[in-house]
Amino acid sequence: MSKVLLLSAGTSENSGNKKAAQYALEYLEEKEIKTYLFDNLYSEIPFIQEGGLDQPDKIIEIRDALIECDQIIIFSPVFNGGYASHLKNTLDWLSLAFNDYKYNELFQNKKAAIVSAVLGKGGNSYDAYSSLSSQLENYGLNVFKDFYLFSSENNLDKKLKESTQHLEFNAFLDEYLRS
Repeated sequence: MSKVLLLSAGTSENSGNKKAAQYALEYLEEKEIKTYLFDNLYSEIPFIQEGGLDQPDKIIEIRDALIECDQIIIFSPVFNGGYASHLKNTLDWLSLAFNDYKYNELFQNKKAAIVSAVLGKGGNSYDAYSSLSSQLENYGLNVFKDFYLFSSENNLDKKLKESTQHLEFNAFLDEYLRS
């Protein structure tokens, strides 16, 4: 059975990405899929430095979970057509060699999907998806062909509880898990 790592790169406690990741966690756990959720990537992980710091505790926690997982779902905000720097920083930390693992080995042959919750209409979200997707492929991940977008027009809180959007998101998650 698959094990799934969820990385939520939302930038606040109230972020749509955090809410979407929490929803995905609950949905996957209902399906009895072992799931790990990590968020708050912006405050507990220092920026990586060349030849510098020891690996932060949070990176070690994420890394230990990632070793067990064969699938990753990344929840990424969109900033000016790109993805958040703290997400890139987290992924760079995870790509480092450690113990018996070589550079990028932790990502090899794992599947990744991208979900974005944005405050606007999501007009530049495809650019962010393309950029993040390309970076994930550079790490050695197999990126799912589609991404899922929640825009502010979707009213995330309400849509995940009171509309059919949760069914669409469930279908996206199910298709990704089967891929």
